[in-house]
Amino acid sequence: MHRSPSYHIATGMIALSLLAGGPAAAAAAASSASGGTAVSATAPSSFFADVKQGHWAEKSIVKLALQGIIVGENGSFRPAANVSRQEAVVMALRFMGKEKEADLQQAVIFPESFKVNNYYKPYIALAIKLGLLEETAEFKTAESAKGEWGSSPASREWLTKLIVRAAGKTSLAQELASRASAFQDGASIGAGYVGYINAAGSLGMVTGVTPTQFQPAAAVNRAQAATLFSRAQQVAPVAYPGETGGILTAVNGASVSVYTDQGIQTFNLAADSRFYRFDSDASLKSSSELTLYTHVRILGGGMDALYVEQTDPDQQVKTIEGTVSRVVAAQNKIWLWVGDNPVEIQYDSSLAVKKMDGTKLGLADLTVDSQVQVKEDAFRDKPMALEVIVKSAPVSKDGSGTVAAAGNGALSVKTAAGADETWTASPSLAVIGWDGRVLEGGLAGLKAGDAVTYTVKDSVLVSVKVTTAGSASVQGKFSNISDGILTVLAGNSLQSNYLSESVTLVIPGVEQPVLGDLYKDDQLELVLDAGGKVTSIKVTNRSLSTLTGAEILSYSSDQKALTVKGTNGKLAALQLSDKTKFEMNGTTLNLASAAPLLRQGQRVTVGYSGSDAMLVRVVYQYTGSVVLLNTATKTLALSLDDGSSVTLPFDTLGVEWYGRSGTGVADIKNGMRVTALLDASQTKAAALRVNQNVQYKITTVDAAAKALSLQAADGSRTTVSAGSLVLKGTDGSALAFAGFAAGQTVNVTYAGSAPTAVSLVKVTYGKIAAASGDSITLQEYGGSSQTLPLGSGFSIVKGGSAGSSASALAAGDRVEVKKNADGAVVVTVNAGAAKTFWKVDAAAGQLLMRKSGVNDNDYRFAYSASTLITAGGQPVAPESLKDGDSLVLYLFEGKLLEAAKA
Repeated sequence: MHRSPSYHIATGMIALSLLAGGPAAAAAAASSASGGTAVSATAPSSFFADVKQGHWAEKSIVKLALQGIIVGENGSFRPAANVSRQEAVVMALRFMGKEKEADLQQAVIFPESFKVNNYYKPYIALAIKLGLLEETAEFKTAESAKGEWGSSPASREWLTKLIVRAAGKTSLAQELASRASAFQDGASIGAGYVGYINAAGSLGMVTGVTPTQFQPAAAVNRAQAATLFSRAQQVAPVAYPGETGGILTAVNGASVSVYTDQGIQTFNLAADSRFYRFDSDASLKSSSELTLYTHVRILGGGMDALYVEQTDPDQQVKTIEGTVSRVVAAQNKIWLWVGDNPVEIQYDSSLAVKKMDGTKLGLADLTVDSQVQVKEDAFRDKPMALEVIVKSAPVSKDGSGTVAAAGNGALSVKTAAGADETWTASPSLAVIGWDGRVLEGGLAGLKAGDAVTYTVKDSVLVSVKVTTAGSASVQGKFSNISDGILTVLAGNSLQSNYLSESVTLVIPGVEQPVLGDLYKDDQLELVLDAGGKVTSIKVTNRSLSTLTGAEILSYSSDQKALTVKGTNGKLAALQLSDKTKFEMNGTTLNLASAAPLLRQGQRVTVGYSGSDAMLVRVVYQYTGSVVLLNTATKTLALSLDDGSSVTLPFDTLGVEWYGRSGTGVADIKNGMRVTALLDASQTKAAALRVNQNVQYKITTVDAAAKALSLQAADGSRTTVSAGSLVLKGTDGSALAFAGFAAGQTVNVTYAGSAPTAVSLVKVTYGKIAAASGDSITLQEYGGSSQTLPLGSGFSIVKGGSAGSSASALAAGDRVEVKKNADGAVVVTVNAGAAKTFWKVDAAAGQLLMRKSGVNDNDYRFAYSASTLITAGGQPVAPESLKDGDSLVLYLFEGKLLEAAKA
């Protein structure tokens, strides 16, 4: 008798007989085959014991577990176990939200060749009914398969087809069925699967095992299946029980608030709640990394948020900038002037008011004429203000603190509360010293560390008085250091001072010196803080000679005597001591550890003063300029910094060059500065690191970590840990890390890809008085006239174009002058911005211009006593400017240095 390859529902006693073992057996089968019991949504840290936080598929597994799409067994998920076809079908039905449509009371009879666990039969029947499975194709697969259809592992091509159909994209798969696969193993994709794989790829649901290989027949494990279903939710979103979507309006360590169709809902956070973003599978460290006012998905139980995912990058807000006209607290309204138009802003009790730096303020701080930025929601029918940021507001106060910086018409202080404040000085400001006298130079007479009291009126600094001088200097000969106390002979008497916790030490010729490097009778220059503690020590009389790559002739451990011969033939007999610094591959050694290395024939670099050895460095590299690089004779010759030269053989030479890849020996030219790394024998060059400078602007300074955040001219950013680097000022002298500040220009020297030094770049602003072919005469802002040689390789940047002729410059041009990373002078002409003058806001220290249009918000410009204001080329007072005057404003690095009236 022929049996049709289809299934039907068995009833009565036949059905009962087919349910082998009854409900208990069915449950056991489910547990064994599908993973068993759904995870409790109250303890995400115990979702699955075998899916630790940080697992590559953690995000997908946690999400699908809370959505009820995947389940585990006895607290485990078995992520590496293969997923069977019957398991995958149940997951697909749950993914579609159709699982409950399966009639579990009916028994299903399939053809004998189509073997499925009894527990899964109602789900397989439902999948066929819904078109999730193609009955004919699957029955045919079962007839030719060696194992049971249901328990067999789902292959990548089979699961891809299942997910595409579950996502409702069958029509797209049919459209793409005739298109060849983009994968190199496309020929091995089974008949009827190509369209589904093409569709899944175009929708971002499935990727290859590698960029070129799909591996269609490979089995899919449970973690991979979870990831595939998770991706598919972006194409076919389904609302799952316990899931809430909305706009994130507030977040703290205890809860998150979300705006939904039902209004604001607040969800509790557990200690182990998980947080994710749409663009990464890695979990976030905390809820604070979520972006407010973006769309989020919340999963959990009741009002608990166990899984929070930011699903897009766009904040659902609009920004309004204007000037505060009035605040009507009784009506929860703020009125702004936006251009010449009054704008009403509505708010509620959740409104946040803050400064630009994030400091919290209250509504009472929104004073009339405050410049503000209002963030208003774009997701309510009646928008509400979410946040008001005060960009500037008239401030009147008395304060006290410590001077951080002073000069150029501004004072920066750190208040007693630890806040950083900067105030523009009144043109009539008088600065009173601690002794009651008026300081010459005004703010310039203040020093960093001075304790001061000050008065600000309408945001302008009107008085400053020094209460305690912040620092003093002492000069003397080093005597000793004991128990944190430094003693020097100053004049004819001994003076002792405690050392501060962060004392800096500079010894010429000694890299990264420590206090133990000080010698008796060293001439010291000390800087003391207000408490008399030493904050800086500089040795002023130390003269250090260096022999690079010297050969050890002998070493006497008894006498601690070292005899060396330099590459130039110079002999030196040196006395070693416990203060001699020993280095090997960047590691500091003591004398006992270094002694075995001081053998005859060893190459070392020695630094010495007189007959005392200050530094012995075992040579593992040479740095200098290439004189010869002959690949035929395999010879490298370098001219070293001390005037000597060294010639090295080599077998092969690797080349490392910052910012470049694929470089080789052919790229190395004579004159280039390189670091040659030596092999273990110290006799051959093994690799070259090209030395080069890269110029950056400092964006932030991390004093605690001694790190500089930098931005290059092309906008790229990097962070340099400067604690172990050589730091130099604009004149090339040693510089303490405290000498760096945001806004400065620096050159970072790289040896290969590793930074070795950071040097300040001098930047000068002024007006061209005269220009010739090889020099310019510059009237510096706030300074004197000076003639600057242009040197070779200079460039003139004017109107956005660079040239090499000084004839492009004209008297009266306002310019920025600096040297680029290669040491060539760059003169950049500032054309200025044409504006129409309106009025002076002396209280705010600002020049106000007429707006060019309704949307022109760039009309307020801060000025100070150092700002040059001219009319017809002659300095004038700001008050002499008249409404309607035509001005040209010259701003450098965002600061107004000159306002010129024609």
